[in-house]
Amino acid sequence: MVTRIFLCNEQTEPEIRDFIREAIADISEGEQYIVTWNCGNIQTLKVGDRAYFKRIGSANQGYFAAGTIVPADREYQLKLRSARYRELSEAYDIDSEANNFRVWVAWDACVTFDEPLRTDYLRQLPNFQGMPLEPQTDAGVFREEYVRMLDREWEKQTQKAFRAGKGISLIDVYYRWGLEDIQQGFPQDALESFRQALKLNPNFIKAYLGLGDAHVSLREYAKAVGDYGKAISLRPDKARLAYFKRGEINFLLGQLQQAMADFQASIAIDPNFADAHMSLGNTYFKLKSYEQAIACYSRTMELSPNLDLAAFRRGRSHYILKEFPEALRDFSYAIELQPSNVDAYYYRGLTYSQPDIADETLAGDDLRKAIVLYQTQGKPDKAKKAKEFLETLAIDSLPKARPRSSYAIAASETDSVIDTTPEAIVAEVPLAMATSNDDLDDRDEESSKLIIATEAISNEVAISKAEEAISDLTEAIEKIMEVEKIVEKIVEVEKIVEVEKIVEVEKIVEIEKFVEVERVVDRVVEKFVDRVVEKVVEKPIPFSIEDPSTAEKLAMISVMAQYMRDGWMVRSVDKSQVGYDLECTKDGICEAVVIKSFTSDRESFAISAIEIENARSNKDFVLWVVSGAAENPELRCLRGRELFEQFDLDPLAFAAKVRQAVVQLEFVPVALEMPQFEQ
Repeated sequence: MVTRIFLCNEQTEPEIRDFIREAIADISEGEQYIVTWNCGNIQTLKVGDRAYFKRIGSANQGYFAAGTIVPADREYQLKLRSARYRELSEAYDIDSEANNFRVWVAWDACVTFDEPLRTDYLRQLPNFQGMPLEPQTDAGVFREEYVRMLDREWEKQTQKAFRAGKGISLIDVYYRWGLEDIQQGFPQDALESFRQALKLNPNFIKAYLGLGDAHVSLREYAKAVGDYGKAISLRPDKARLAYFKRGEINFLLGQLQQAMADFQASIAIDPNFADAHMSLGNTYFKLKSYEQAIACYSRTMELSPNLDLAAFRRGRSHYILKEFPEALRDFSYAIELQPSNVDAYYYRGLTYSQPDIADETLAGDDLRKAIVLYQTQGKPDKAKKAKEFLETLAIDSLPKARPRSSYAIAASETDSVIDTTPEAIVAEVPLAMATSNDDLDDRDEESSKLIIATEAISNEVAISKAEEAISDLTEAIEKIMEVEKIVEKIVEVEKIVEVEKIVEVEKIVEIEKFVEVERVVDRVVEKFVDRVVEKVVEKPIPFSIEDPSTAEKLAMISVMAQYMRDGWMVRSVDKSQVGYDLECTKDGICEAVVIKSFTSDRESFAISAIEIENARSNKDFVLWVVSGAAENPELRCLRGRELFEQFDLDPLAFAAKVRQAVVQLEFVPVALEMPQFEQ
């Protein structure tokens, strides 16, 4: 198959602009546009040959349409009408003159006639140097070594024209359909769209990427790797995205070496591709090459400073390497970027609990936050793990009483005796302070001195003084036991405090569960209200239908039910003399509602002057007219001007006045002023 160039001069083809408009409409619907075109006396055109259409003559010479030569309908095929043309292809049409044949071409892309892919632009490109771009004859063959470059430039031109609303490409239509199918969860349909695009252009790289994405959605990973590989083979120097996507699949399949090679190839094409640096860091992390992972995450953060996941991953690498200050820095930065990054809270809590840091207060705060976030994010297993570690941390941080054997030393077990002189006791106080728990600082001073005296055994004291010290030692042991009891009580108190903290966390979780229950209750109540409203509205009410006040009440119920069904808050203001019956609010919108009813014996309703004034001047005014309120209510909503357009308003009213001499009614017509409605 070859690429042909068909020529078009608007002087000889005056309808060409109409053809282009029709073609754009057809192609946008996923259909090719069939045209017949003169090819002179050339008899070598074959079905499947690629065709470009070039504007000649006036200014703006260049390519405005592209397509493929297709078979003519059988009734028009020249080879079937005459034996002398049996060697021609099925593309030739019967409408021919001597030395002037016509063929059928299906357009799949075009731009407006005045904005073609200009020849003078192509002539300036290095890739077209030396290429004779001026056609020698109609339907002439374009030189094969330049075809791929022409296709690329034509693709850029159609995409640019499409964005400006001045062109279209069937390939792009199929491609966009494929992307939409993937986004909407129809990967099988997407495969068909991408394949249709590849039938038109087997070298369309983006279609292969789309095929790979569709196969990933279908979990057909081996096919996806093949699709991305095809895209790479077409343009290895421009395939940074194909390398990246193939690397992601290899990473998912556990083929880490292949994944690392793909990410590195993607970065070699585009050193500023942040996603590739991030994925390469993840690969190094999996391979336990944490120093390389840190370098990749650092580069990612240089390119994308707001990526909290890169900061968190770098912190994890530092944590594993026991570089705890650096880990704290990264976890804190990740939390700053994304306060809901629960893993960052969890690992920062672990870092604070390390001996080199040992800030158990901050560790506990972070772990409690992690527990709550894990629960709210639906991760109970991780919440349980964080809770268990918090409990372990709390137990480990409690002060521990020293065993009695370390205090009470029997005389038979040592060759030394205790120097119980005041000087000896005072001299040993600093040592006791250094070796005992800090929580013992505020305890009984005498007991502390006795503990010190018990521990301060001098090997140089004569055995003869041992008997004198036994009585003091016995008293000391008794007081030590009292101190131990105090210590144990303090330990118990601190345990209780820690348990209370844990209970507090559990209460937070329970509160969240209670909030969720309240939401469920709200939905149940809402359904119950709907059922009550349905009963109120749909069942006849045993009032006197002929009573106007009854009709007004039924109309009121119908309108209130309508608003309540739509989620409005309804408040009756009928007795407030504000000129309307209901005040309805929803999402910041307020409506001043007036309700009128038709009864069976009249087809009019009374409306007051203040209600008319509201209709004229209040932008929130709404009038509901209800007919058949007792049995099958019909509701009609009017706003502002519609009242004056759809109803004749009778402004007359009567006032009765009692004379002084006799009781006699005098009817005086009172005309209500009817102001004009303001737009």
